[in-house]
Amino acid sequence: MTGHDTLETPVTWEWEPPADLDPFEEIPRDFPEGLFWPSDGDFTGFRGQVYREWVNGTFGVNLYELHDPAQVRDFADHLIRWLAEALAAGTDKVRLDEDMVVPLSGIEALAAFVRTSADQGLWLFPDS
Repeated sequence: MTGHDTLETPVTWEWEPPADLDPFEEIPRDFPEGLFWPSDGDFTGFRGQVYREWVNGTFGVNLYELHDPAQVRDFADHLIRWLAEALAAGTDKVRLDEDMVVPLSGIEALAAFVRTSADQGLWLFPDS
């Protein structure tokens, strides 16, 4: 693996699944009310393209870059704070891009996925 700011030389390691799958299985699916899951149904991943523009514009996070566990925790914290502010403001829909509007529950599902990943010390690994 190369191209991540915490790596000085390429690194190789074995893929390790999350230690606890239950929290991932509990995250609501059925986009747009829930998280947009991959076509293979893998509940340890999600389809990032639909969120890409909004996440990058709102948080400065590129879902198509590798993020280490500390960055995943930071992203989760930002998402949770954003959600608290959105709920307090009465937000019920979020515009992801010029064509896509989703219920706030879709962003809550994304936040649940990122928080679950952060809680288990996982990397956010783009599959492009």
